[in-house]
Amino acid sequence: MQLKRRILIILLLAMALLVSALTLMGWLGERRWQQRYNDALLQNQRIAWDKLQSEQLEDLEAIARRLLQDPAFAQVYDSAALQRIESLLARTMRESGPGMRIDVLSPRGTLLATTETALDPQPMAEHGWVRRAHTMDEEVQSLIQLTPQRYEWVKVIGFDHGAIAIGRDVSPHLKGLADYLGGQIAIANMRGVLAIGTDAQAIGSHRGGIPVRSQLAIVDSTGDGAVQVISQPLLNIDKRSVGALVWTQDVSLAHRSDQIFNAATLAAALCFAAALVLAIALYMRRAMEPLKRSVNVLRALANGRIDAALDDGDEESEDEAGAIARGVVAIRSELLNLETLRQERVRTRVQQERLIRDQLRTLADSLDPNSRDEILSALGTQSEISGSSAMSTTTGGHNQLAELAGILGRMSGLVSTQQNRLLKLLRELQASMQTQALLASLQQELEIARQMQLSILPRTAPLIREVEIAATMIPAKEVGGDFYDYFAIDDEHLAVVVADVSGKGIPAAFFMAISRTLLKSNALHHKTPGRTISALNDQLCAENDQMMFVTVFYGVLHLQSGRFTYVNAGHNPPVRVRSGQADYFPSGQNMALAVLEEQDYGEGEMQLDVDDTLVFYTDGVTEATNHDGALFGEPALLDALRGASTPRPTALIPQQLVQAVRDFEAGAAQADDITVVALTYLGNAP
Repeated sequence: MQLKRRILIILLLAMALLVSALTLMGWLGERRWQQRYNDALLQNQRIAWDKLQSEQLEDLEAIARRLLQDPAFAQVYDSAALQRIESLLARTMRESGPGMRIDVLSPRGTLLATTETALDPQPMAEHGWVRRAHTMDEEVQSLIQLTPQRYEWVKVIGFDHGAIAIGRDVSPHLKGLADYLGGQIAIANMRGVLAIGTDAQAIGSHRGGIPVRSQLAIVDSTGDGAVQVISQPLLNIDKRSVGALVWTQDVSLAHRSDQIFNAATLAAALCFAAALVLAIALYMRRAMEPLKRSVNVLRALANGRIDAALDDGDEESEDEAGAIARGVVAIRSELLNLETLRQERVRTRVQQERLIRDQLRTLADSLDPNSRDEILSALGTQSEISGSSAMSTTTGGHNQLAELAGILGRMSGLVSTQQNRLLKLLRELQASMQTQALLASLQQELEIARQMQLSILPRTAPLIREVEIAATMIPAKEVGGDFYDYFAIDDEHLAVVVADVSGKGIPAAFFMAISRTLLKSNALHHKTPGRTISALNDQLCAENDQMMFVTVFYGVLHLQSGRFTYVNAGHNPPVRVRSGQADYFPSGQNMALAVLEEQDYGEGEMQLDVDDTLVFYTDGVTEATNHDGALFGEPALLDALRGASTPRPTALIPQQLVQAVRDFEAGAAQADDITVVALTYLGNAP
């Protein structure tokens, strides 16, 4: 596309943007003025309505106060007084004229007397309004919709035995408001439909309906004219919308005048823009002629015709066209010098190609054998060209430097690949050494943690002749979340506990250590299992940011009688082995610890006979899996324990049970920590 046309298009776009910007600014200014005008109309409407409503409510309050001065209101529940009140209300209605209603209400909001003649009249005032007026001595006044076609102002005034509600119809007073504001006044119900008004068409002419919960200020234009619609919600004392106050005015003349003015302004702007673009186009056509001749000369020089020349006087011009013409003349002179230099460049290129080829052969010797053979083969396929043939390549075709550059690029890639392989091997070696060092450090730290965990578990059975205890714990990782303990509370009671912390590894081990320490401290203080576990649960819940929990079986054995009192907090039920029979404890109903605070933990009790053995364990036993994913299960646990029927097999039971699990796993990886504790009650045997 020619420069002249591009400039004209740019000018047209610029003018279009200018006209659009001016139009937008005018439209925004008009909208801003219209918004201010609408705000003023809404304010005038609100002020006039508030004034009218205030006057009517003051009049209603005066009537109500005058009525309450009658002594009958002090004995409103007396039939004679109530008849007097009804006659007093009827006389007041006759004096005040139609459009008013008076209700006398009890403190509960029920009607005691009313001027309404309907069969089943409903109170004008809501129960909450009556209560506020009666008990709080609060001024209650509101606008209500009594029927679909009737709105009333209501004033509620409390007295000792109830409240009086007096209302006045709004409809007769809308004419005065319309005369004050000018136009028509109406009230729309909650569906946006006309309820009352001075003109039946006040709302029906508005096509979009009237919003009753928001303000509206628009000009609704039709084919016949335009109507200004001003609307705002009407609220009752509870700030709930009961309708909308609508004010309409005929603004057809002003609306038509604004349309004509806007159309004339837009037309004038378009005419001015068109005239300006036409003048610029004529000027550009005249100014571009010298530039066009310079372009034609440049095109001829590009095709090798150096005899092309400009018109006389083109170089003498002082504007941009003259500068371009002088540049064209300089280009023509330089073209003649360029042909002379071209031959010298060809000879120089031949020498450069020969030097580069020799250097490439030297560099190829530093590559590995396969890469060296590839480069030498590529160099050997290019014949050494003479100076005359090289000159022909510059004019038409074969470019030796380009081929040599390609070979150099291939060689650079081979060198880079060879270097990257070496660097990769060095990085892998370095990473491997760092990983080995880190692994050794972690293994050392985990071994220390494992030794520390084992050190806090009981190392020897308690020196109590009434029981024999044996235990074992095998973590699934270097450290685990299971723990067990047995310790004497006093001379007559022995405590035993087995627990399983959620998760595995270091976090579970830390939580295990905290739980064990707190449990032992609470056991020595609270004595009974229920209170001990409840106190421990509250302590673990207090600061449990990791949201971990622990299942616990905690029991206390009375050494003299064999009575075993216990609490099962979400743990696997232990097994009692007696005379070759193995049976589970009853399933516990208590929640695991560190889940919810302030939990009561119920206790269970069991009487042990001499040589009864209790086997406590964690779910690492019953949930052990083999290569097929099958679980060891509770029946297999009972079968394994029934085999431990020799007298006092306490020391062998944990090892026998672990061996049964290992036989079932058949080499499968251990899924969870395994803990087994066996306790045999010996009674008072010497």
